[in-house]
Amino acid sequence: MQNKNFNLIVFIAIIVFINLVSLSVFTRLDFSKGNIYSLADASKKAVENLEDRLVVKAYFSENLPGQYADAKRYTRDLLSEYQAYSHGKLSYEFVDPADEQELKQEARKNQIFPISMRVVENDKLEIREVYMGLAFMYQGETEAIPIIENTRGLEYEVTSKIKKITSQGLKKLAFFQTENLDTPAIPQMQQRNPNDNLSTIRQLLSESYELQKTDLSEKIAPETDVLVFTGVNDSLNTQQLYNFDQFVMNGGNVVLLQDRVEVNLQQQRASMINSNIFDLLRHYGIHIKNNLVTDAQCGQVQVQRQQGIFRMATPVKYPLFPVITNVNEDNLMVKNLDQMQMIYVSEIDTTHVASDLEVTPLLFTSENSGEIRGPRYNININQYMQADLKQMFQDSPKVVAAMYSGSFQSYFADNAAYPEARKSVKDAKIVVLPDSQFITDDAGAGAQPNLDFVQNAVDYLASESALIEIRSRGTEYRPLKEIPTSARKIVKWINILLPSLLLIIFGILHYRAELKRRKYIGELYE
Repeated sequence: MQNKNFNLIVFIAIIVFINLVSLSVFTRLDFSKGNIYSLADASKKAVENLEDRLVVKAYFSENLPGQYADAKRYTRDLLSEYQAYSHGKLSYEFVDPADEQELKQEARKNQIFPISMRVVENDKLEIREVYMGLAFMYQGETEAIPIIENTRGLEYEVTSKIKKITSQGLKKLAFFQTENLDTPAIPQMQQRNPNDNLSTIRQLLSESYELQKTDLSEKIAPETDVLVFTGVNDSLNTQQLYNFDQFVMNGGNVVLLQDRVEVNLQQQRASMINSNIFDLLRHYGIHIKNNLVTDAQCGQVQVQRQQGIFRMATPVKYPLFPVITNVNEDNLMVKNLDQMQMIYVSEIDTTHVASDLEVTPLLFTSENSGEIRGPRYNININQYMQADLKQMFQDSPKVVAAMYSGSFQSYFADNAAYPEARKSVKDAKIVVLPDSQFITDDAGAGAQPNLDFVQNAVDYLASESALIEIRSRGTEYRPLKEIPTSARKIVKWINILLPSLLLIIFGILHYRAELKRRKYIGELYE
């Protein structure tokens, strides 16, 4: 008896000791693939060293439709993880503003607005106003995630807001834009400015970086880490070109989105862009071909066709809008990205690279690729309406995005008018993508992976690779493997015939078993 009591006392002492140790030694285990239920290191660092108390207020309605209940549960679990790693500096609270006017006003003040949803309950359709947003409050400042529509990428959004509001290591980013430099940032709940065709990507980048717009007429601040160059259709003036060049020579990194061919889809017209930016790029060792890439794996355009007395919009696969799923699996920037949509992209020539430069291909077209060469670029849609694109395009994959790194020589090194110009740089990086519409609001920005690529490229060049890890959790893509037409027909007929065949076999076996049972019963009573 005494031995049992002693064992019980020892067991209780061990439990108490473990709990005391856990107060100072904190860890969690996550055995899921990719540790998707644990915070990434970047998220932990964002809250581990908070200088002051950070309050997160979660405005969530209690009467959420069923499909959004998981978003609320996931948000609560995620915030509890942040709280655990903050050593008591972060706290959160869930409130429902539905029936309290004071909470509604508070939510509006914190940039959280109700959204209307159609809900069907008890065979009745009703319009319901619900709240699904987060407000972050720190040292008198407020940041918000107005709507949490799903859980994909939520950790990235939360970490970005925390880094922004606490100003923890916010790096500087210059965004080249020739027009609307004075356009103010647009609140997320308002319509985007129709005169600003790059507002979406700028808004996303401003969540993680201190963003400044530039037309390169003035020198870029030396503490700026990355320049996003969104392309030109004409030459830069000498001062603009000089400021671009010297930014690179001073160790700045560039994400360059520059068309080689200007295209007007409505007029079915295309012409090569003659700009001094290509002279500078060639001087650096970067060559963009004077072509337009075509790909059997592509997007669609709507074509108006006459059918009787009606004009109908018919979708037509258009190979000049390549859909990119072939990426460099060894590069962090792109390895977890899925379908990216290109809009009139040119090919990067990776065969002529200087010995002191390293080129890393990032994005490729499919195995069924081709090209349209100038000076006359035939981009007419009609030629593809009834075509077998896989038979038409049989070139090997083409490089449509790449990173150049290493030593660059200044374009102004031998220019006597610029004696103060820095002559070279030993370690700089330029990510090149010959498609300026890749991130415009009326074109490529509609594809989330396009925006993810540019954000990943900026993070990579700014040495913020940890942010890529978080964002990639929400962009993993696992498509079904494509099977040949003949195999699809076989599967189709198996699906049609196999159930009937199995039913017939079952009926025969059941009938034979019933005959045996009757015969056996008959023999018993004879």
